[in-house]
Amino acid sequence: MSTNQMTLSRIESVLTWGLHLLIAVLLILVLWRADHWSMWLLAFAYATFYLLGVIPRGPLFNHRLLWIVLLCTIWIGLIWDGPEPAYLAFPMFFLIVLHTSPLRSALIIALITAIAIAALSVHLGFSVGVVTGPALGAAVAWILGTCFQLLATTVKELVDARTAAIRASKSAGELAERARIAGEIHDTVAQGLSSIQMLLHAAEKRVSDPQALAQLQLARQTTAENLAETRNIIAALQPQPLVGATLPVALARVAANTPMGERISFAVDGMARQLPDQMEADIVRIAQTLVGNVLRHSQAQSAKMTLTYQPDQILLDVLDDGIGFDVPAVLSGSSVGLPTAQKRAEKYGGSIIIESSPGAGTGISLCIPHLERTSHD
Repeated sequence: MSTNQMTLSRIESVLTWGLHLLIAVLLILVLWRADHWSMWLLAFAYATFYLLGVIPRGPLFNHRLLWIVLLCTIWIGLIWDGPEPAYLAFPMFFLIVLHTSPLRSALIIALITAIAIAALSVHLGFSVGVVTGPALGAAVAWILGTCFQLLATTVKELVDARTAAIRASKSAGELAERARIAGEIHDTVAQGLSSIQMLLHAAEKRVSDPQALAQLQLARQTTAENLAETRNIIAALQPQPLVGATLPVALARVAANTPMGERISFAVDGMARQLPDQMEADIVRIAQTLVGNVLRHSQAQSAKMTLTYQPDQILLDVLDDGIGFDVPAVLSGSSVGLPTAQKRAEKYGGSIIIESSPGAGTGISLCIPHLERTSHD
């Protein structure tokens, strides 16, 4: 809890206990001056209902308007029996302001003030003091109580805004740290693997022994696969295409920033709509994985990526005219990219469907359920 909240909470606690004490003292005064059994009965009824409304688990604690109406009704009975209960109106004004809206509290307080003036006029006779006393008390209570409510609302809004800013700052810090780690991996592991791959390729040209050449080729292939997976990790840590862009724009960047250039196209079908931030980030990462597979493995001449917005789901299709592959064999092997993409989809109840066979190209479809919100939602 912030300092402002704690201070406001202390003020509210002091005000609440002050009202409890003031009402208790005034009820004692009413009982002391009572000269009729009905005054005792009504005072005890007032005290009972008041306690039922202030006890946290009391039957009237969550029914503030009913509680105030009952207290006002009993108070009207008290004030018609004698002038002393008129003083109870002042703490009641604060209760009404604190537990009802400003407009409603103004109307209730005006009604109680009129009743108090009428009752005091009956008991004490009409005079300027009889009118100005309750009227000034009502005005002071309503102004102070309303200002306190506005202050509490403002402080709450400021605290919420500060919390949101801290959360945003933390998120930005996490993104910056992820970007830093991605950069470190790129500058160390990825660059190292790339250098090893080039050295092995150069060594192959100088080796004539078939067995040694086969081992060098295996080492270069293993290095290439590890380099590809390292680049997938970098892409997962740093989904840069989504920064400052909508999902369609981010996916268009993924398609455009490849060596295939215009040979890989991107299209949007349906009316684009806002998705949760994390979902959009994961869709971009899945797209990076699928496009990366096209570039590294498919030997495709052309490819197409399509983002489709349907009322109940989001689809992402990546098609290529490459050499294709044996789906069960790849998924049961050491592949990391496609299983990782499948896990990302499963976070949202989605799935990835792969259609491919050797020599027939590849089609991969991502499906994530997401209901479109209408104006009636």
